[in-house]
Amino acid sequence: MVAAPATAEGPNCATDIELAPLSPYAGKYAGYAIERGKLSTRVHYQIEPGGRLEADNKIVLNQLTFGDRIDSPTATRLPVKLAVALLKDRDGVIDVNLPVSGSLNDPEFSVGSLVVKLIVNLLTKALTAPFSLLSGGGGAEMSQLEFRPGTAALSPEAARKLEPLTQVLADKPALQLSITGWVDTEAERRAAQGARLEEALVAERRRELRRASVTQAVSAPAAAASGASGSTPAADAVVLDDAQRARLLKVVYDNAKLPNKPRNFIGLTKDIPAEQMRGLLMDSYTVTDEQLRELALQRAVAVRDALIERGVPNARMFLASPKLHAKDDERGTDKDKPWQPRVDLALSAQ
Repeated sequence: MVAAPATAEGPNCATDIELAPLSPYAGKYAGYAIERGKLSTRVHYQIEPGGRLEADNKIVLNQLTFGDRIDSPTATRLPVKLAVALLKDRDGVIDVNLPVSGSLNDPEFSVGSLVVKLIVNLLTKALTAPFSLLSGGGGAEMSQLEFRPGTAALSPEAARKLEPLTQVLADKPALQLSITGWVDTEAERRAAQGARLEEALVAERRRELRRASVTQAVSAPAAAASGASGSTPAADAVVLDDAQRARLLKVVYDNAKLPNKPRNFIGLTKDIPAEQMRGLLMDSYTVTDEQLRELALQRAVAVRDALIERGVPNARMFLASPKLHAKDDERGTDKDKPWQPRVDLALSAQ
């Protein structure tokens, strides 16, 4: 086997080649002039006795910056600015290795054409599956965050997915994020009514806690005056267990002015099963299409706010118009998996 030398001083290395003089070529093939940047390359070729070639082409582009758009019939249609932003690290460097293999005895074999094809494939992957590229192959899930039907609360599982996304945005400062909330106005209407009922149960529990706090303050004025009671119960997160939920359901039902409450023969409200109380209360909540559209927007807001809490600048994130899902529009979904309320995430270049 014959191996080309790979030392930095060898003829197979080139360092800090200025890219601005290559602007005419960039305009012709990329569609943009080059404002600045440097190119370093390092190649290592191994040729076996039978003519088999194995080669590594290490390419480093430092601070590659495109300028004005140039109309060229031979320019790629790919959004090269986005591709470059996806490939750059936080220091503005693109560092890729393009392995090439083939037979020198093949008259169709060309190292140059293979390298160009590999670069195009790399750019295409960056544009068609950016999250997968950025996370090393497992990032398809990063482009979508699922929600429980009828709610805009970010689940712990969805929140965990934001951690690698936060790192990606920190490492790629030229990227921006579009956030699109989805809702199904038909499938989620009942779930939204259930969420309204849950809010009513929590509100009733907060009222109980406030009344208990007032009673305690009256019975122990000194403790209340000194502030020893701590935070206001109504301001704390309220988590209901099954027993509390069942008790509060009866309280909310009894207080609700429902015209269709079952009554006995003398006109008094009858005791009915919990499931029937739940159904009558949910039916009483009106959920309009506009409210559901607002729900989709609130899902996007929840994701944006969670990313802001993790240090992502608000200026780099944009809320897109909410999307309404319909049964005849299943694009981008798994046909075997029921549609799930979600937020879509998309990357773009600044």
